[in-house]
Amino acid sequence: MRDTRDDFPLLKRRIDGHRLVYLDSAATSLKPQAVIDAVTRFYTHHTANVHRAVHTLAEEATELYEDARRSLARFIHAHENEIVFTRGSTESINLVRHGMPGLRRTLTTTLEHHSNLLPWGYEEQSTVVSVDRNGQFDMQALEAALKQGVDLVAFSHVSNALGTVQPVKELTAKAHAAGALVLLDAAQSVPHMPVNVKDLGVDFMVFSAHKMLGPGGVGALYGKIDLLERMGPWQLGGHIVDGVHLEDYDLQEPPHRFEAGTPAIEAVIGWGAAVEYLSDLGMSQVRTHDLELVAYALQQLAKMPSITLLGPTDPERRCGSVSFHVKGLEAHGVARMLSNRSNILVRSGFHCAQPLHESLGLLPSVRASFYIYNTREDIDALCEALKAIVTFL
Repeated sequence: MRDTRDDFPLLKRRIDGHRLVYLDSAATSLKPQAVIDAVTRFYTHHTANVHRAVHTLAEEATELYEDARRSLARFIHAHENEIVFTRGSTESINLVRHGMPGLRRTLTTTLEHHSNLLPWGYEEQSTVVSVDRNGQFDMQALEAALKQGVDLVAFSHVSNALGTVQPVKELTAKAHAAGALVLLDAAQSVPHMPVNVKDLGVDFMVFSAHKMLGPGGVGALYGKIDLLERMGPWQLGGHIVDGVHLEDYDLQEPPHRFEAGTPAIEAVIGWGAAVEYLSDLGMSQVRTHDLELVAYALQQLAKMPSITLLGPTDPERRCGSVSFHVKGLEAHGVARMLSNRSNILVRSGFHCAQPLHESLGLLPSVRASFYIYNTREDIDALCEALKAIVTFL
């Protein structure tokens, strides 16, 4: 894969004369100039609302908006009418939770981001399956739960806390054999690897723009068209209807029936530019780069006696990040020292996965997460800074 660092303006910033080492892409990614230009171009050349007026600017804006939907559909091998724009993965999950009829018995896991646990894990007929210290499911518990009857299984493709990659096709086949639908949280996988929804076989999939070089405030729900046609909107408003009368109203066909009100037009258009940027790089090359960085980080951090790595030790079973504890130090303190002393930016805490940490008896952790603009030199800088922190104390 080509060197992309010059494409990201933020990496040119200096603090106290020193460069930034951005290792927090699992939280949000940096934005390439192509995405910034696409958003700016909308503001300077095409600003108008979409799906409303018939004047020139409105038609241009609508075409750009729908072009982004088509690009996104191609990116995950879906049809454009199976892509619903939302405010993010969280809203996408809640759209299924409140819009899909018949979801009384649900199953999720302790591995999940809070966004994929809170909507499902606190209902009377919900089941939460545990995972081991490497983030792998308890298959016996999963199969036993499925035998009791489950309407939907919701799980993450990649753990945002441990980096674990799940065997989606195998899990989906087990769920379908038991008569359950599958919702896949792919917020951490779609940015880093080729994802083909038809090959995976999932019924729903959610992901977000801001983790894959796009703007904030927009995400998507993929849903098989026959399921989307069974769903109702959880918000009512403009654009979702073909006609409104005092007595009743007529809903549009999916995906438009779920996109009430004025959408985040510029963010969607920027996301389209991000998808094209990643497509030009090639997602297989992106995954190869990711694996190289994860393998190198695991190798270098494992050499340090003060570091305890969390999650799988095999880089092939990981994606995008490495989480760890520093002996005798609290995670937020480590992150603050890395930032203040070395301009190294990492995440610290429970990573919106507190039940996972608690179930495994883990303290809050430090997470270094990588993307296409990171290099081995960034990992070397992290390791040298950690050595200095431990030596100083």
